[in-house]
Amino acid sequence: MILKNKFFLLIFSFILLTTYNSNEEKKNFSIIFPIKKIEIKDTLAFDSTKLRSELEFLRNTSLFFLKEKEITKVIDKYDFISTIQLKKKYPNTLKILISEIIPVATEIYGKKKYYLTREGKKINYTELDIFKKLPSIFGNHKKFSSFYNKLEINNFDIYKIKAFYYFDTGRWDIVLRDERTIKLPETNYENILKETESILSDSSFYKYKIFDYRIKDQLILR
Repeated sequence: MILKNKFFLLIFSFILLTTYNSNEEKKNFSIIFPIKKIEIKDTLAFDSTKLRSELEFLRNTSLFFLKEKEITKVIDKYDFISTIQLKKKYPNTLKILISEIIPVATEIYGKKKYYLTREGKKINYTELDIFKKLPSIFGNHKKFSSFYNKLEINNFDIYKIKAFYYFDTGRWDIVLRDERTIKLPETNYENILKETESILSDSSFYKYKIFDYRIKDQLILR
């Protein structure tokens, strides 16, 4: 038991002696598995180079005694990051696996533009090529999450959509990229979403620009 305690005391002393703080450069340097390489994986929506630069303070700090709280403070500044996973690859590499928040639409609220997720979360807008073709939302975005969920459940081709328009009466218009518009009723439109896909792809309907389902059990074409 005494030998065991001495062993841990020696290990602790070794750590203290081989790790020191440099107040001048505000970095902690260690010879116990010092971090020499930082790898950032799975980023689409933001510049990983900038993030890597902000994490430079980790270089030469101990991989074993990783500064997870400091890393989280940096990560929290990035709107598109949902969660991260830190993986230590000994002797000197830190891998950061990122799970991103992927927006499904854009919205102008007041005078400011936002990205919107399928859960209805707003993200500050930054122009990114990868999201240039996202549909726009006009109207009350608070109703959007449940509506978008119904589109997905009914296998509606989201990528054909150019814009969503929500009206105070409680209903939606869908404007497609080919400028055709689907006018939905306030309720019970799930079956309409299912049948619309086949109608839109039918060549005999190509000449019509308006598909109006607002009157129950009727489709008015214009």
